[in-house]
Amino acid sequence: MQDKLKQRIRVLLTDGKSLKSRTEIEASYLVRSLPSDAEVTRFAPSPTGFMHIGALFTAMICQYVARQSNGIYILRIEDTDKKREVDGSKELIVSQLAAFGLSPDEGLQADGSVEGSYGPYIQSERREIYLAYALDLLDRGRAYPCFATSEELQSIVKDQQSKKLRPGYYGQWALWRDKTDEEVITALDNKKSFVLRFRSEGSHDNRIQFNDALKGGIEVPENDLDVPLIKSDAEHLPTYHLAHVVDDFLMRVTIIFRGEEWLPSTALHIELAETLGIKPFKYAHTPVISILDPNGGKRKLSKRKDPEADIAFWRKTAYPIKSIKAYLLGLANSNFEDWYRKNPRLSLDKFPFSIEKLGSSRSPLLDVRKLEDYAKDEIAMMPQESFNKQVLGWADSHDKELYKAFLEDPDYTNRVLAIERSGEKPRKDLVKWSDVPEQYGYMFDSIFSTRFYPRIDEELAGIKNNISSQANKTFLELYDLKANKDTWFENLKRSAKQCNFALDKKAYKDNPDNFNGSLADFAKIIRVSLTGKNRTPDLWSMMQIMGLERVEKRLS
Repeated sequence: MQDKLKQRIRVLLTDGKSLKSRTEIEASYLVRSLPSDAEVTRFAPSPTGFMHIGALFTAMICQYVARQSNGIYILRIEDTDKKREVDGSKELIVSQLAAFGLSPDEGLQADGSVEGSYGPYIQSERREIYLAYALDLLDRGRAYPCFATSEELQSIVKDQQSKKLRPGYYGQWALWRDKTDEEVITALDNKKSFVLRFRSEGSHDNRIQFNDALKGGIEVPENDLDVPLIKSDAEHLPTYHLAHVVDDFLMRVTIIFRGEEWLPSTALHIELAETLGIKPFKYAHTPVISILDPNGGKRKLSKRKDPEADIAFWRKTAYPIKSIKAYLLGLANSNFEDWYRKNPRLSLDKFPFSIEKLGSSRSPLLDVRKLEDYAKDEIAMMPQESFNKQVLGWADSHDKELYKAFLEDPDYTNRVLAIERSGEKPRKDLVKWSDVPEQYGYMFDSIFSTRFYPRIDEELAGIKNNISSQANKTFLELYDLKANKDTWFENLKRSAKQCNFALDKKAYKDNPDNFNGSLADFAKIIRVSLTGKNRTPDLWSMMQIMGLERVEKRLS
């Protein structure tokens, strides 16, 4: 292509503005002064909606690898696809990373500030940088304008499919690759929009090899696709292919963690980097998180089908942050669980994360029950003061009625929240903070009357009302708040016997019709009448905290 025509294309892409040259740009992105084994990682999400749990998984890996090698962890927002961008997504990404302790060393921070001197860290703000590299390729004959319409491109794919050929813009299907200067000038004169495409010199018949940090040696066909580098939109923004190569080179990224879905594009990115004179990157394609479908099969976690794919789901459900990170670390490194069991109170930052172990993780399976095991442990081990703070914080944000009840008598609330949390085996009823109303609400009269009292009849279905009333009345007659647990239990048994409930399991099993129920049934009546629930902490301990007036009122 003649220089005059190249200049015309340059003017159209730059709106006539002068740009810095590659040399000038690269002079401002110095080689980082870091230890020789330090890794520079980057998490590069697109602001196109909610943040996927798989993205959080990748961000966590990037942070661990960078921090444990004394390197740098970067957040770069890839917002060049303006058609798919969702308002507020950038802020959502930053805030959710901060909530999980994954704020970057460089890039946009939760308070709106920007850290680092290798920015801008938002791709739409780097437009002129990408254009400089794209125009360098144009000048060297490795890029060309393509005026193919979307209809023409669709027709190409249909034709290829009908002939059972590999779809794509390559070889004879690259409509504008070998057009004459005159044809290009005519298209420009007619003001046709165009993309700037890469001119590949690869052949699909040849093979190349590269080493993936997680998957080992991989052999794939050479790239032969003439992919778009600069879009046809008014801003002339880059595609992912060009932006990735330019940004990761300038920001001095040493290892690129990205999802397996990008593995087929790696040959293209290797060719593009080599064409630009950039040493090919070290890639690490992370495994995709899977889920079991209703039929027992394993499939990729879906944004559309699975609410668990959205990080907002986990935050709304309110599992403790540490337990979610612990679970994800278990998916990434198979030895994490053993380390965690030996070091339950250590910061997760102390875990010696292994890229090699990550490489052996194949399609990790999302198992909510496993996550809940971590959550139960985390909550049970939490110091009482921290536990209370989390409980009240959740209620303040999500259940104002319960929060108000908590504040009415702080001393009572503190005693309620401490039930069965001490000792070697603390109770593990609480799995997530959203369980708080169910696990503690019945202890507060205003909440009990509206949410738990209406459930009593259902919980005691099958037991006659007169028997329940008699059981409560008889128990109250013998109830002594000052009695120790052993004396209290003896009184419970005396009350049960007076109401014709069997104290001996065998006697009840042999002749159930001779009794109103077993001792367990009698205790259930007392428990449900007090709480509206059949499963609660230790009945005696709970009644000690409730106090005589509250117990009498609920059993009367």
